[in-house]
Amino acid sequence: MQDINYVINNYTKDNIWLFNSAGLFTGNVKYLFVYISNYRPDIFACYISGDQKNVDYIKSLGFNACHFKSKEGVQLLNAAGVYVNEHCKEHYPNELLNTKILNLYHGVGLKQIERKSDNDYLLKRLAKKYITYNEHFSNNMCFLVTSPFMEKHFKEQLDLTDDQMIRGGYPRCIYQSLYNPIVTYDHDIISNLGLPEETKIALYAPTYREKNPKNFLYLAIKDINALSQALERNKLCLIIKLHPEISNDFYFKTLQNLTIQYRNIIFWDNRNDIYEILNKVELAIVDYSSIYYDLVSAGVKKFIRYIFDYDDEQHIMAYDYKSYTTGEICYSFEELINAIDNYQSSNDNEIAKINEVFWSYSDLNTFNNIIEQTKKFKIGNKGILPSFYSFDVFDTLIARRCLIPKGIFYKVMENIKSSDDNFPDIFHHDYVTIRMQAESNCRELLNKTIGQYEITFDDIFLRIKAVYDLNDSQIKKLIEWEIQAEYENIIPVRNMVEKAEQLVHENETVVLISDMYLPKEIITNMISLISPRLAALPLYLSSDKGVQKVSQQLYLKVYKDYSPWKFKKWIHYGDNASSDGVKAKELGINSHVHAIPKLNAYETGLINKIRNYDAYLLSGLFARMRIDSVNEKDYFCYAHVSGYMIPYVAWCVRNALEKGINTLYFISRDGHFLKEIADAYINMHQLSIKTKYFYGSRRAWRIPAMIDNIDDEFFSNFGNLVGVDNYEKLLSALDISHNLFQKYFHELGLNKTSHINATDLVSLRNFFSKSEKYRGYLLERAKCKREIVIDYIKQEINPDEKYAFVEYWARGYTQTCLSKLLECAFKKSSECIFYYYRSILPSNENNIRLNYSTNNISLIPVEAIFANCPHETVTGYKYEKGKVLPIISRARFDAELYWSLGKYLKLFVKDFYSLPFVSNIETIERNFSIFSFEWYRDHQDDPVVVKSMAHLLYSESYLGALREFAPAITSESLALLKQGKPVGAFTRSIKMSLARSTPSIKKEYQEYLKNPKALSAKPSNAKQKVLPTNTSKVKIKEPAKINQHLAAQSSDSRKIRLLNKLERNPEMFFSDSNKKIVRLAGKTAFNPILKPVLGNVIIKLSKKIIH
Repeated sequence: MQDINYVINNYTKDNIWLFNSAGLFTGNVKYLFVYISNYRPDIFACYISGDQKNVDYIKSLGFNACHFKSKEGVQLLNAAGVYVNEHCKEHYPNELLNTKILNLYHGVGLKQIERKSDNDYLLKRLAKKYITYNEHFSNNMCFLVTSPFMEKHFKEQLDLTDDQMIRGGYPRCIYQSLYNPIVTYDHDIISNLGLPEETKIALYAPTYREKNPKNFLYLAIKDINALSQALERNKLCLIIKLHPEISNDFYFKTLQNLTIQYRNIIFWDNRNDIYEILNKVELAIVDYSSIYYDLVSAGVKKFIRYIFDYDDEQHIMAYDYKSYTTGEICYSFEELINAIDNYQSSNDNEIAKINEVFWSYSDLNTFNNIIEQTKKFKIGNKGILPSFYSFDVFDTLIARRCLIPKGIFYKVMENIKSSDDNFPDIFHHDYVTIRMQAESNCRELLNKTIGQYEITFDDIFLRIKAVYDLNDSQIKKLIEWEIQAEYENIIPVRNMVEKAEQLVHENETVVLISDMYLPKEIITNMISLISPRLAALPLYLSSDKGVQKVSQQLYLKVYKDYSPWKFKKWIHYGDNASSDGVKAKELGINSHVHAIPKLNAYETGLINKIRNYDAYLLSGLFARMRIDSVNEKDYFCYAHVSGYMIPYVAWCVRNALEKGINTLYFISRDGHFLKEIADAYINMHQLSIKTKYFYGSRRAWRIPAMIDNIDDEFFSNFGNLVGVDNYEKLLSALDISHNLFQKYFHELGLNKTSHINATDLVSLRNFFSKSEKYRGYLLERAKCKREIVIDYIKQEINPDEKYAFVEYWARGYTQTCLSKLLECAFKKSSECIFYYYRSILPSNENNIRLNYSTNNISLIPVEAIFANCPHETVTGYKYEKGKVLPIISRARFDAELYWSLGKYLKLFVKDFYSLPFVSNIETIERNFSIFSFEWYRDHQDDPVVVKSMAHLLYSESYLGALREFAPAITSESLALLKQGKPVGAFTRSIKMSLARSTPSIKKEYQEYLKNPKALSAKPSNAKQKVLPTNTSKVKIKEPAKINQHLAAQSSDSRKIRLLNKLERNPEMFFSDSNKKIVRLAGKTAFNPILKPVLGNVIIKLSKKIIH
């Protein structure tokens, strides 16, 4: 092997030639390689192979050879100017994509080959080869042809041009006669077999049969003994050279064993090159193989045409076989034996004519002619080839609103329910299953009978008709309803439609290809609904062609229809990972598989909850949005939060219109997104009602609303003194300055360093509720604050029109406060109408409370979402530039979620109310709203929910500590839990918190749940005193002393926790209980009708029971 660096530095690119043949060292490649190696020192010739044994063998013969993956091989692949082979190869190294390819081919002849082949056995391989390397074959390949007739033949078969023609003879046929013969094995066949010297060689080299490859020999050689005798009579030794694939023939081994006893019959070892002795053949028995023409070129004069299966094989011929071959024709084995007996007397005068027709370019200077013509060949004679484009149809160009076919079947079932066509009762509630099973039955029948073919639409309904004994009219209705539902569901996949239309506009070749059972006419009509231009494209439909993409046969149908293939590459767009992806790529197609919406757990849950066509429409809407969304927060707003808010707001607007309300006032902060939703809904439906954002809060209105007396509510569990844990917050809750507090209530001993625990707060609340001194102060304070509130109300509200207010979830006390202020502002008593998703207090007197739902599921998560706002709650009002403005502070918030809410809630209004629902819209709204809250209740560890809201900052009361809604559980918080601290002290959702926690924390928490008592801290035995109820005698000098006065009466820490929870959030105390009787008591306590009578009684009784 020459030094590669020397070769690269001393030979021009056009003089570095690489040679490769399929596996063995044989064929035209071998003989041109040997010629150049021996007679053209100006050219560096190297044989390159992927078989190291082959490389070593060629080196042993004294020639240059290397492995493709060797260092030398890689260097030569990059340096070579010419790559010589004798096939249109199925794979070319990337390094050769800009190298000349000299294709010497492996045989002249009459067969339909390569691009024109109708050989089903080879079709997939041929298609892949040309789809992958067509540009290479078109621009880089020059091709050896042996005569004008063969030039015409190969131009047609391979779509070649004049520029690609290399004219000459086949090196393998003439080298042995012109030059020093190549001898790589012992050529003395006759002597080695011990046969008489006068014995001549006969050759039988049949072509490969694709139709009957495994029993060919049995049909060809029916009596080996009779054959041997005929050969012996005529002093012949028969070499049987078979295609390598025929070694699998069941009869092959039998014949091999039999020939041991017949010296004059041998099966040729294909490792030995038959062409080295081709010029020694006396008689050739041929069929359709091109070796016949090689034998003619090599000088063989005697031929027998043994074509016992001519009727089966003549279809592979491009020309008339009998006119372009010579020799006696034998249609049977018996005729073959007779022909052998008479071969010496036969005189074939047509061989010279055959030689001229097939070999007229062959001459003594063939080898140099091939070399020089190849050097003159220029790459790129056909220029840049166009690309071929194909698009899948369903979920690529068009999609269903209901996302999947099952939704269509639900739509049909809705029609069945409302029809008078006497369908079987089971169709009214289980048609969806029946329809899916019928389709599955049809596919099973095909797969288990004739293989992978496509069923038809009619097949499905014929199956339903047969099983359920339906009449023609009923079947017609089912078909019509399904087709109509498909039409109604069609929506474009806009980016793909635009891509396809742009390609058509640019005059690219575009086809549509789809595996689909619907009729072609229906699919074409569907496509025309979204793009008439695309509907005019060729449509390859499995139900029409009877074959599918998944079996690759539909792709191959396209390939054959566009043969000869004239494209650089085939680019396919689809959604199915198998049929559009893997199966397309296996054929060399450049496949682009895009993600399609698939139902996630939330969307599937919605379908399973509602179980109708409308559920599929809505879930499909969510799925499509999800696939296009930037992040999970967008989806959370669009699919989850929309259910919390939009049905409620739509109901508010409709109800307000029914009641003749002119303006809806949305109270801050909850009203921010509610108003945006209402505006979107009103604009979309062009409704005549106004909306306005109204700044206010319980904190801003509670004290000003105390006109003649102090509301007991002020000191209740829901009043101002909630969430107070230090001195500053106490002053804020009491709305009193430090100096005044110390002046009036110095006996409490509280100062700026004081800490107030939950038990302290209960006693302080009791203390101030009975303090006449504080009550007097508070009424004066209310009078001072009321003036600016009244001015704000007059500024914002027109008393001459009918109006209402929109909140979300509340007890209703804030409304009571505002009602008093409205009466004070406008000097008249009038209805104060408030809308709520759910309120606790019922309507009374002028306070009208209109509730959307009786749903008792906790609405706490919505409060956390409302709190995610750039500003905090309104604390009061101020005069500025002649106007009254709210006093609000900037808040910490998740800006990303805030902007997502603003965008996607309004988008959902547009999308939701554009869907063609079947059911009443209010029913759909309520079903969706209930589902969204139930999903939150049951799936608080849903990753979408966790990532969107667990981190939100939230406080249960306006003075409560601001903390994450559901922080991750830490080792510290877990330790406190084990000591008896309630879960609510750490998180609003333990499931959400655990989802954010480390695996070790999760495991430790689960172990704690299994045996909480064993891990919990022991209760304190410290005795505790009760704070005296006579407030005039109470003196608290140190914060620590408050603990002794205000502690719960029991020493059991669990009792303290329960009391604290009951004080902090009574509703949650009852709803969270694992005792059914306690939950039932809670439902009674907070029932809007029963609460005024029984609510406080049940709460007090519960406290007594705990004590």
